[in-house]
Amino acid sequence: MRIAQLANIFRKVSPNSNNAIYSHAALLTNGLLENNNEVTLFASGDSQTRGKLVSVTDTATADLGLDEEIQNHLTHMLVSECFKRAGDFDIIHSHFTLMSSFYSQMVQTPTVQSLHIPIKDKIKPLLLKYKDNNYISFSLAQRKQMPELNWVANIYHGLKQQEFSFNPHPQDYMLYLGRIAPEKGVHLAIEAAAAAGVPLVIAGRSYQKDGYWHNEIEKKIDGKNVRYMGEADFTQKKELLANAKALLFPTQVDETFGLSMIEAMASGTPVIGWSNGSVPEVIQDRLTGYEVKDVAGAVKAIAAIDKISREACRDRAQRLFSVQTMVSNYERVYLKVMEAHRAKMRK
Repeated sequence: MRIAQLANIFRKVSPNSNNAIYSHAALLTNGLLENNNEVTLFASGDSQTRGKLVSVTDTATADLGLDEEIQNHLTHMLVSECFKRAGDFDIIHSHFTLMSSFYSQMVQTPTVQSLHIPIKDKIKPLLLKYKDNNYISFSLAQRKQMPELNWVANIYHGLKQQEFSFNPHPQDYMLYLGRIAPEKGVHLAIEAAAAAGVPLVIAGRSYQKDGYWHNEIEKKIDGKNVRYMGEADFTQKKELLANAKALLFPTQVDETFGLSMIEAMASGTPVIGWSNGSVPEVIQDRLTGYEVKDVAGAVKAIAAIDKISREACRDRAQRLFSVQTMVSNYERVYLKVMEAHRAKMRK
């Protein structure tokens, strides 16, 4: 197949990106190439890919200090460049929630869209105008946000399992890994670890101009009971995951997927996750971690964490969340959408 992958230029596409959108696009592109497909990636000019790269910027724009209007113009330039070349592809896979919808109905090449982030209420009326597009979910829970959309497949994220080291003998700390933001519930991880009497390591991007960081997080970091490691790179992240007793995943939103959960399990590390969104699909309660509803539940789960087999965590990750499985599932969906499109065009 001749496939276009379309991602935002805000950050670079890379297999080792800390942002799931961009690591996913990289792993999918490279996996499709390994299966002898022709793949063109439309993304920032510094993206890392084995496929052909097309961009309108030399670098990702996140750290360039661009104003919002220029950022939007550049993004539209990239999306329009992709659809201008639509005739070169059998299918276009967009990683935009909405922007590609403005272009996809202008071309004959079918498009599928992956929705990586929770759907905000303010854009739901716009998405409804494109409800018949081909949408791919990352969890069945995600579909509850807008069941009206034409969901053509559900495909879980995949990892290169061999890049995560299994560790049967972890250290004693709990780990929070991810953005430091209110909706991620980092303050609840701190509360749970303190109540359970265990140390907590926090690794992730902080927003130090934000009151949440100053009021809820920074003043509780003491270097002993609560340690902040900054935003870990890929190597540091793997080490932190492998050595953690458990990953705390205190999400307070309807999580679309939660990549850090499968990264933890790939390392043999159980997950204690607040039961929102995708969490019940990704972990298996009492086998690869615990689903909890609040801090009190998390404290009980921490006390019982040694009952979880780290081998079972690793096994679930390998069976359900490999790159090979993910790529094969996307290939099947592409073929299904392409055939449905051809049948429609014959009418």
